[in-house]
Amino acid sequence: MAVLGDVVAVEADERVYRVGDEAELDVELTVVELFGEGPGHVVIHKCHEIGVTVAYGGAEKLVRAHPATHIRTVRARAIKAFGIAHEDAADLVLRLPGTTEDLSLAEPIGSIVPKGSCAVALDLVHAVRAQG
Repeated sequence: MAVLGDVVAVEADERVYRVGDEAELDVELTVVELFGEGPGHVVIHKCHEIGVTVAYGGAEKLVRAHPATHIRTVRARAIKAFGIAHEDAADLVLRLPGTTEDLSLAEPIGSIVPKGSCAVALDLVHAVRAQG
């Protein structure tokens, strides 16, 4: 059986977390011991907290999240921080500044933080819907 530490590369100052769970994983345990028979997705990060600066409508808010937190949760926290009504938030998406690609809500926030950093900037924007 494969030990997690043999499957993922972890540097001395990094920690391994199961996506969606803040508990640190023991890399000496087997993949089956950690995840059972189902799939297991991990994020490897040196930080215990990510500072996410979210820009919306010319303002910025700081949202803090664990590296294993889903981007979906970060989006919800940003919407709450800006006080955006539920009906106005339905088509809001998170993007890296200067890009047009929506971030996947299922990914962990730690996966988009630049290596060596504990912070990331994101834009909260209304998705452009095709007309016609």
